[in-house]
This record gives sequence, structure tokens and C-alpha cells, in this order.
Amino acid sequence: MPKLFYMQSSSGLSRHARFKILSENISALIEEEGLLVRPYGHATLPYFNLLTAEEQEQVLRDILIYFQVCTDVKSQNGSLKDTRLFTEKAIHRLGVSVDPFILEQIQPHHLIEIYTQAQTQIFRSLKFFEVCSYSLEDLYCRKWYHLYQRTTQDQENLEADIGRYYSQSPLRTIQATAPEHTIHALGALERDEIITQIFWLSPLQSLTKGDSYILTVATSRLPQ
Repeated sequence: MPKLFYMQSSSGLSRHARFKILSENISALIEEEGLLVRPYGHATLPYFNLLTAEEQEQVLRDILIYFQVCTDVKSQNGSLKDTRLFTEKAIHRLGVSVDPFILEQIQPHHLIEIYTQAQTQIFRSLKFFEVCSYSLEDLYCRKWYHLYQRTTQDQENLEADIGRYYSQSPLRTIQATAPEHTIHALGALERDEIITQIFWLSPLQSLTKGDSYILTVATSRLPQ
């Protein structure tokens, strides 16, 4: 069972121990949904240890949010497989406004991701773990370009959509145009090719701070 005492008893623990507890909690919650996600590759947390103290604290804030969103879903007897509910809980936990249109587009088979302006992924729906074999330590402590690679053309197509999105003032939901393509997971233990397509890019704006995020609606699948 997850160590759900985290919030009450973690204040005196090291950053190393806090990351282990949080990642193990999340792995256990996802395992209840029938998916296996490794919290880390090695108990020494080599990638976490490479980060500065400030970076480690940011990672801990990000992974804590994800743990809290998972428990928000579970607390009302929901399933993490309920893509829209899971996403709505993330939006509520982040305290951001959302375009009602984008919520109506979300279907159970969609992969939903939320990124910071620094391109750090802070939320991913459960579909993500059906195509990803990286550990939570990999996802939170390594740069995305060390984990995944597209062809030059596919990367240019994606960057064109992102550029079109950020060229707006104010930011609004846009429909992506990049076609379905293959992403290569660099050094993954398995599931090293993912076929994906992004359909929508939508802004999330903090209701109390200046923070803003981008939500993407996509599909991802493994090759046949």
C-alpha cells in the first residue's frame, strides 16, 4: 500500500528519502490500476543526485503535486484511468483556469500532458505509462531531450505548432497540424518506439500567481 503518511511525517527527512517515498507512493497507486511503473532504476537515485539542491527541491515540489493529484482522484473513489477526471483534478490542484472547450475534447483514449513554460512535464495521464518504460526518476530528473528523440522534420513540425501557439496574444487553444509520427525513447529498457500525434495545445493560467502552463491533448500508441 502507498505510504500515505507522507504529508504528515516527511518534514525531517532528507531530499533523497522524500523522493523515494513519493515515487514509491505514485508507483503503488498506478499499480492499483494494473500498470507497472518503476519509481527509480537504482536505490541510490543517481540522476536525482546529479541535481543541485535547488533543482532537487523543485523536483520534489513537482512530484508532490502529481502524488496529490493521484490521491485527489482516489479520495473520491475515482480511477486514474478516467482521463478527464484525472485531468480535472490536476487543473484544480494547480489552481489554474482552463478553456472549457478543451475539457470537452478529452476522450478516454487521449494522452494529456501539462508542461511548465520551461518545458518541464508536471502532469501526464495514465495513458502515458502504457507507452513509457522510463522510471519516475528518469522523468523528473532528466531533460526530455535526453529521453526522447524525433526526426529533424518531425521536430520542426512540432516546433512550428508551438511557435504558432506562443505567437498569440493572449494565448488561446489551437489545433495542432503536425502529423502522426514516431518518437524514439533513447536508452529505454523497452517500448523504445512510440507513435504519437498532438491534436490540441491549450493554455492554463494560474489564478493566484503569474505562472502559466500548456496542456496538450494527444494520442500515443506502440507500433503493431
